Amino acid sequence: MMGLAPLVRRQHPEARLIGIAHDVITQRWMRAAEASAPGLRTAYRWAASRSGRRERDSFAALDVVVAFSDKDADLIRESNPTVRVEVIRPGLAKGDSPRRDDTWEPDPAAMVLFTGALNRPDNSNAVLWFLENVWARVLAEVPSARFVVAGGGAHDKLVSAVRRFPRTEMTGYVESLDPYYERASVFVVPLFTGAGVKFKTIDAMLRGVPIVATPVGVEGIERATEFTKVADRPVDFAAAVIDVLSSADHSAALQGAAWAGDAYSHAAFSHHLRSLYHEVLSGA
Repeated sequence: MMGLAPLVRRQHPEARLIGIAHDVITQRWMRAAEASAPGLRTAYRWAASRSGRRERDSFAALDVVVAFSDKDADLIRESNPTVRVEVIRPGLAKGDSPRRDDTWEPDPAAMVLFTGALNRPDNSNAVLWFLENVWARVLAEVPSARFVVAGGGAHDKLVSAVRRFPRTEMTGYVESLDPYYERASVFVVPLFTGAGVKFKTIDAMLRGVPIVATPVGVEGIERATEFTKVADRPVDFAAAVIDVLSSADHSAALQGAAWAGDAYSHAAFSHHLRSLYHEVLSGA
């Protein structure tokens, strides 16, 4: 909807306009180009160029752009150095979300969990990469482990791939992810494309689930590397998953949950957003 900002500005030049940038779409297209075969690379680069022009025009028409991370704020300023950008962390911490404590005991089945909308290539490609490059290494060391992919929208290729690999399960759409987070021994975020802050990573962190992620999977989350394991090579990613499954010490994940509960609280988000709207609308 932010693409409508230039039109609204032309028709209502005195209006106060605030845009919330969930992510910077141009970065998504650029990463898709980098990860694609030569034939698609040109098309994705063209899409990135077109998206970049559209985002620059949209940002220029706004009084304020709200970003969810310092990383995205920097990208917005690179696109348009004159725009005002405010960073407000998303309010994902709900009071009724289950959070582990030091009495939690892992499921003997050692669930390795991934969640996401699987009709999005960023997510489906992440699952395929994990299956093809990491999963066999994990099973060789932890034969009792099982990989659960929770989410709807999977294409036939992904469904077939999951069925080919041992000790894997695809749930399809589920009403609530809470039961899966509650039982998961480790949450994996093997993303290499996409943009913005990954809400799935924050959701797992809020619940105290140990996380293994690529750098893209934790980007924009300020202190994520203190509480998660980060790797982008298959052998390192597998070793990190095995380490979590073999360890009884989940203190880093519990510390991460405590930090994230404050950093991504509904109360903080509401307060910062209301304060910003009040300032902009009052002309202060």
